[in-house]
Amino acid sequence: MASTAASGTLELMLRRWTVLATSSVFASVLVIMLLVGQVASAAGRAEPSRYRYAGVVADGRGIPTHYLTRGGGAVFYFFDALSRGRKSTSYQLCIGPPAKAPVRCWNRRARYGVGRVAFSFTLPINVPLGELIALWRVRDRAVASWRFLYVRGEGETEDVAPEA
Repeated sequence: MASTAASGTLELMLRRWTVLATSSVFASVLVIMLLVGQVASAAGRAEPSRYRYAGVVADGRGIPTHYLTRGGGAVFYFFDALSRGRKSTSYQLCIGPPAKAPVRCWNRRARYGVGRVAFSFTLPINVPLGELIALWRVRDRAVASWRFLYVRGEGETEDVAPEA
C-alpha cells in the first residue's frame, strides 16, 4: 500500500512538473515571437525605402555576375518591391567608372515593379573596359548600384568593340 501511495504521489508530481515545464516553454516562445515581431516591424517603419529598390547585373544568360565579357551580352535588372500594382516606375540606369561621371545613361520604366535593359552582344562602344558601376536612380536619387568588371571577350585582341 505504501508503495502505491508513493507511486501515485510521484506520478502527480511528475505531471505537475510536465505541465509547468510545458507552460514555461510555451510562454518563452511566445515572448520571443513578440519581441522578434516588434523588432522586425520597427525596422520596417524606420526606413522602408532602403530595401524598396534593387539592381542586378547579369550576363547574357541571365545569371547575376560581377564579371562581364565583351561580346557575352549583358542584362541590367531593376526591381521596385513596393510597386503595389502600379503599372510602372520611372528610373534611370547609368554606367561608368566608379567615382567618375557616367559614360552612358538610359531612361526606362519598370513595368509592374520590374525593369530590364538588355544587350545581346556588347555594351555600347563608349563604355570602357575595366571596373564599372551600374547605378539606378529614381527621381534623381541613387537607389541601387552594382559594381562589375567589364573585360575583353575570348579571342579579342583590340581594345575596340567588334563591328556589327
